Amino acid sequence: MPMELRVLKYFLVVAQEGNITGAAARLHVGQPTLSRQLKELEQKLGQQLFVRQSHGITLTEAGHQLRVYAKEMVAISDKIERDFALMATRPMGDIYIGGIDGYLAEGAHVARLAQDRCINAVVRYTSCSSSDALVLLDRGLVDLAIVSQAVNVERYETLVFTSNCHWVALMRNDHPLATKATIEAADLRQQPLLMYEQITKTQHVNNTLADWFGEGFWELNVVATSNLTTALVAFVREGLGILPTWERIASLMGPDLVTVPLAPELMAQGILAWRKDRPLSQAASCYLSLIREVVSES
Repeated sequence: MPMELRVLKYFLVVAQEGNITGAAARLHVGQPTLSRQLKELEQKLGQQLFVRQSHGITLTEAGHQLRVYAKEMVAISDKIERDFALMATRPMGDIYIGGIDGYLAEGAHVARLAQDRCINAVVRYTSCSSSDALVLLDRGLVDLAIVSQAVNVERYETLVFTSNCHWVALMRNDHPLATKATIEAADLRQQPLLMYEQITKTQHVNNTLADWFGEGFWELNVVATSNLTTALVAFVREGLGILPTWERIASLMGPDLVTVPLAPELMAQGILAWRKDRPLSQAASCYLSLIREVVSES
């Protein structure tokens, strides 16, 4: 008998709450019923999912693995329900995009064009690394992915953005390095640095910044990481350190911060990707047409 999505949702709530009592109250089900459902799930999978203790429960290794799968399955289910519910009011549906932040300006321009032309669809953008964007694309959670790495052309259709992204060092305007014409790797080796989380977890394959720093990249003085640009910029403003980022992103951050180009020059190119074996929704197809228009104009 296949697993019920309802039981997986129960499992996720219990994992989040860390105890049966709180999860049962949140789910509006009885504790005995919830405990029985979890026990049956463990029996079905043949794995212990929880370590039951007097003060609550924690996930086993198998439980952590199931949590990843369950989140994906529930997310896909929720997306299906949401998309079909929208058909009555927005027949075109919504546009799901995931990817890097370097081309947000183009994305905003396309969104305005869509609004001007009365394309009644909501753009749902997930900011993430290139690799995570491709994972979302493969799992059907986004229609389009914006990445800065080579992709498998046998699996994906692609559109290359004509403008490149230049890497810069973003810092406060009173930082001692703010007056330099360029920043070299040696300038940053002893500086407190802020980094995008995905960069600190990606080995040299597809990690152009690590290649630019060269030997010793993994010993840099990284004081904070995040995948949210706004969080990293807030750290820069507080004087916590320097953020290597793209000039396109840094240019939106205000006069109290300055950017200094990296030397030797480091560039990245954005690629829009979508699955060859999966038809795009009407909304995503319209959005893609507008992106082609914007790219051709530039």
